[in-house]
Amino acid sequence: MRLKWMAVLAVLAISAGCLENECAECRDEKCADLVSYCQDEPGCGCMADCLGDKGIPGVSACLTSCGLGQRPAAFVLVEECVAVACPDVDECNTPNNYTPPEQLTGGGEPGDISGGDLPDCEFDSSLTFRPDSGEIQLQSADGEVCVHIRRTNQGAGNLANTSWGLTEIWVGPAGGVARVEAGDDLCWYSSHHNFRDLAHVWTGRRRHAVQLLEDGHGGARKYSLYTFETGPLDGSCPPLAEGGNPIGDVIELFPVTP
Repeated sequence: MRLKWMAVLAVLAISAGCLENECAECRDEKCADLVSYCQDEPGCGCMADCLGDKGIPGVSACLTSCGLGQRPAAFVLVEECVAVACPDVDECNTPNNYTPPEQLTGGGEPGDISGGDLPDCEFDSSLTFRPDSGEIQLQSADGEVCVHIRRTNQGAGNLANTSWGLTEIWVGPAGGVARVEAGDDLCWYSSHHNFRDLAHVWTGRRRHAVQLLEDGHGGARKYSLYTFETGPLDGSCPPLAEGGNPIGDVIELFPVTP
């Protein structure tokens, strides 16, 4: 009987190891770009490795084992990517009630996010909103802040996604909207399956990041605007909203429809 139980325990141990390995394998397959970016932030590599071992339910324990009081900003992206792309119990075991952590909360005070002097974002009132199209029109709930994006489809990317190129953007509050077309002042980050894309722009006065989220294939979409005091872009196109000192809280945006 003892030999029988020892055999059972051995099988369980092997199975647990497989689960851990499968989580790490899925992490590296589906979220490789974010894991790579994560390595440059202190503590982030430790968290990404630990996540591969323990899965989503083990993130709190990972904070302890890595000696951290909070998630590194770049790790938040890895965690959310893994939670969506590797949800099954034999992968990273995302709980049914999982809530993604906040990537960035902002500075709290409203501040001046104006980057230009235009009255509005020059919306096309006849344009039907299509989230996968080359033209995206968004505004805040009160209509006081707007974003108008024009982008080009550059074909299939290397992350099972559409590779987009940002060609033109209007962004800002009414009366303080900036229009940017210069290639050095804007870029588009195309994420895995386009689940977490970002448009980065430097207006000459403010740096903005527009985040476009999709919660899995066909899932809910969310659009957010981050604004920072610092810029310009440094030639990179990062997978997270960054730019130094945030101005105010993140502004949630909504599709503009005729």
